[in-house]
Amino acid sequence: MSTSQKICLVTGASRGIGKGIALALCKAGHKVYITGRTKVATKKSPVAMDTTAAEINKVSISSGGQCIPIICDHADDESTKNVFETIVKENNGRLDILVNNAYAAVNALLESNSKKFWEKDLSIWNASHNVGLRSHYVCSVYASKIMVPKQQGLIVNISSFGGLEYAWFANDIAYGVGKAALDRLGNDMAHELKKHNVCCVTLWPGTVRTELVGNNPGFENGETPEFSGRCVLAISENLNKIFRNYL
Repeated sequence: MSTSQKICLVTGASRGIGKGIALALCKAGHKVYITGRTKVATKKSPVAMDTTAAEINKVSISSGGQCIPIICDHADDESTKNVFETIVKENNGRLDILVNNAYAAVNALLESNSKKFWEKDLSIWNASHNVGLRSHYVCSVYASKIMVPKQQGLIVNISSFGGLEYAWFANDIAYGVGKAALDRLGNDMAHELKKHNVCCVTLWPGTVRTELVGNNPGFENGETPEFSGRCVLAISENLNKIFRNYL
């Protein structure tokens, strides 16, 4: 392993923004673990971990980057813990970058988009917050246990401007509340981590042309998923400058 190669984890990366981030990091030569719930594609779940990893590895081979899929249900803390234990075991205790991206409510939001909050099933709240807010906290706890002793690391939380104003594109109050809470989570984690030379930032992608929503009104001219990955890459390559300004 090259000394410049970073060990990364991108959660919920079988498609969409997570896949784009994993792709950008791999193309830059990094070793990237990705998580998702589906290993092999089926008619019901056409996007699967093995397929995504193979696609990313195909275009990253010249850079030395590597994409490694791990099946994980981030609603299950034990499953999440196993991911970090695997990474630690395979990389001599290293984890340089964590990108918290997993989010379980996309389909639920699309299906209920025409309804107001009082017309939606109460399960929409947990769909937005269990995997998407709580799971980000859990992953950050495990990542910090690895990064803090080594006095280095980067945690990126994928949030949204929907935490600042009404999220018209989601048409969902639970979504906006979850993103606002995620922004606060990142801010407070950064406060405690900065003394240990670990950087925590929150990234707000714009409207993104993902596989699920790329053809919807308002998304036609949106960002590519890989654009967020380039942002994460730029942050990781300029941590010293960030810390000089931050501290």
